Amino acid sequence: MTSPEPYQNAAALYALDALEDDERVQFEQALLDSVELNQTVQEFEETATTLAYGAPPVPMAADLKERLFQRIATESEGPSSDLVKLLTLPIAELKQRMADLDWTLMPGKSGAEVATWQVDDGEREVAFFVRKTEGGVFPNHAHASGETVLVLDGDFVVEGQVYRTGEQVSSPGGTSHQPETQTGCVLFCISSMDDDILDA
Repeated sequence: MTSPEPYQNAAALYALDALEDDERVQFEQALLDSVELNQTVQEFEETATTLAYGAPPVPMAADLKERLFQRIATESEGPSSDLVKLLTLPIAELKQRMADLDWTLMPGKSGAEVATWQVDDGEREVAFFVRKTEGGVFPNHAHASGETVLVLDGDFVVEGQVYRTGEQVSSPGGTSHQPETQTGCVLFCISSMDDDILDA
């Protein structure tokens, strides 16, 4: 019969499902030989089960959801350059900035216009504005890396979800989509310089 003494630490880790595969196999072999070791594991498992119920509840921060979505948007899916800081500027200031830029028609037949504001050549990302004066679709396009869009005015529809003034939407790299607007919109975007227009 195997003594539980040399296996105390392993028994605790086994109860928490924290052993590596090879350690688990070795420990389970020892379990076959010891009633005492089985009882030790059972006691650890019972203790581990009660720990969650013994901890005092901690209230969730009121802004936790908002902070999580912002972090996901800016780190996981969105752009990685310093241009993301521009997303924190007030909408009124962004609108002032776009008034001084040169506008050109976006590729494709969407009727949307685009104006480049800032470029990060090192990260190959660009900050630009898009405006569309009436409803309709934007060009179908593929993202080389993450993109974040801030709605400055109107509505912006992505995958059936409508985003309105002040709301952001991020798309990860390696994806493609064809957003639309119901009534027209003005957008501030940060995206890759290597994005592809798929229906130009």
